[in-house]
This record gives sequence, C-alpha cells and structure tokens, in this order.
Amino acid sequence: MNSKIAALYKKFLKGELSPEENAIFLDLLTSCDRDEFPDVEEVVALDDRDCELNKTTSEDIFFTITGTSLTPSVIPIWKRRWSVISAAACLLLIGLACLFQFKVKEQHGTTASEIVHYSNPTKFVKQLVLPDGTHVSLRQGAEIELLSDFDTDSLRRIKLSGEAFFEVAKNAEQPFVIASSGDFDVRVLGTAFNLNCSEGRSSLVLNHGKVRVSRAGQYSVVSPGEKVAYDVRQKQFDVAKADTSTASNWKSDLLSFNQVPLAQIVADLNNLYPDSHLELIDSFRTESYTGYLPASDLEKSLKMLNTAFNQTIIHKK
Repeated sequence: MNSKIAALYKKFLKGELSPEENAIFLDLLTSCDRDEFPDVEEVVALDDRDCELNKTTSEDIFFTITGTSLTPSVIPIWKRRWSVISAAACLLLIGLACLFQFKVKEQHGTTASEIVHYSNPTKFVKQLVLPDGTHVSLRQGAEIELLSDFDTDSLRRIKLSGEAFFEVAKNAEQPFVIASSGDFDVRVLGTAFNLNCSEGRSSLVLNHGKVRVSRAGQYSVVSPGEKVAYDVRQKQFDVAKADTSTASNWKSDLLSFNQVPLAQIVADLNNLYPDSHLELIDSFRTESYTGYLPASDLEKSLKMLNTAFNQTIIHKK
C-alpha cells in the first residue's frame, strides 16, 4: 500500500490526478492514518527529473508574473496595434478550443463512465460475483454500486444500500472499500462478513479475516466473531461479541431473531413486504420473539408468530 499511496501522493502534488484517482485519494485521506502516508521528502525523491535554469528562464518567469519584460524594448506604434489584434485573436481561438475540449470531455464522460449497478427487487436472496471474484449474497431490496474500475484503480470501491454478505477475494495490492454506505465506511483485504447498511442502524458482523471501519476520523478494527455498530449519540464505535451464524442465517432464506421485540420484527417484515401494511396489537409491543421465520413466505411467517403466542397478534390493515 505504501508504494500505491506514494504514487497517488506524488501525482496529487504534481496536479496530475484524474477525477477517479482524486476521489480515491480523498478516500485515503479520510480512512488512513497519518503515519501511513510518506513524507514530502520521500515523494520528491521519487521524481528523478532534473531542473536546469537557462538564460531565458528568469525573463520568462518575470514576464509570467508581471506581464512586462525585464529589458523592455521600444516597439513601433504600428506593431503595437497589430500585436493587440493578434493577442485578441489568439485569446479568442484559445477560448473556443477550450470550450470544444470541455464539450468533448463532457460527452465522453457521460458515455464512458457508466456506473455498474446491482439490485435485488425479488423476495429471495440473490447471489452475485463481482469483477474481482468477490462473492456477494444480496438480501431482498438491497443494492450495490461499483464506484471504481476493479481492473485499473488502486482500490476496489463499492456502495451498499441494504444488507449483504461478502466473501471478498483477497488482493493485498488492491484493498476492498465499502464507502458512503450507512453510518460508516468499511475497508478490508480479504475476508467474510455480514453488513447491514441503513442510516442510524448500520452494523457489521465479521466471520473471518479482519476489517477496519471508519467515520469522521474515527476508526475501529474488528476481529472474527465480533459485531460493530456506530453509536450516533455517543459518537463512537461499539464492538461486541456476536453469533456469526445467526447474523447471516438470512442467506438460507431464514430470518433469525434472538429476543427481538415484536415491534421490531413487524417493522422488518413491513420493510421486506412494503405492500403488506402489518400492524401489531398494542398489548404485545413489549413482547420479544426468539426463532426463525421464512424470508420469502409472509403468510407462513405470520402463522408461526401467531401460533407462538396462541392468538392473532399481527394483522394486515
């Protein structure tokens, strides 16, 4: 990573970053520690170009800054008028050329930089394989966008909306980053984890490997068998032990609950089936449920819940 960061840093100092590389560099600035970046001296040492000042360099520098020559010469009036006309014509041509180039780039950008997008509008779990070989189980209603070119960029950046299980293909030279998703960003090399991205309720459960989550300069490293979430009120990450099998049981088309309030279960079912408009009897709002429900069969789920409490506790509007 140090060599790739140094290469981007060098191009940044020289003003040669492409828009895609600039986005990656800004992401690195927010997700890397300060000591992960090379010193300016190290970056300058990477540039082997020599700089020699010839006899006209001082004259050129002075003219560029002041617009006048160090050794002004007397110019006839007829030459001055034609000089002004020539300068105006050159400026006009330059302006037209810049406008044409901008339009060409704008048109090229709209056609070439197409965003790769995956979604799961079905009521079943969708299996995906990303261009780098990463396997993804995409939960119902979830969406993924690829934010970088996995073949050429130094980072594999994606955005997730909803819940998914990742088995990331290992590539130490090209970290996998889930950015702008839910409450925090995720950075990994090669690992398996369950990630639920929803504003104010994002959480990650790590099966194996190691991940780093970050938000607004804060970060936390998560180990296998741990769950991490961001506490918005306390403005800190909460890491605790977790049951990895329970967290990803939905991959087998099961919804898993462990002492979860019925009100939360009904809310989850309404998210999964937005047209169902389920309501819970008020007297059962403080009750909890432990068990499994089929993710693709609402009627069976309702029957199991009503049977567990020996009466109809959930009904449709």
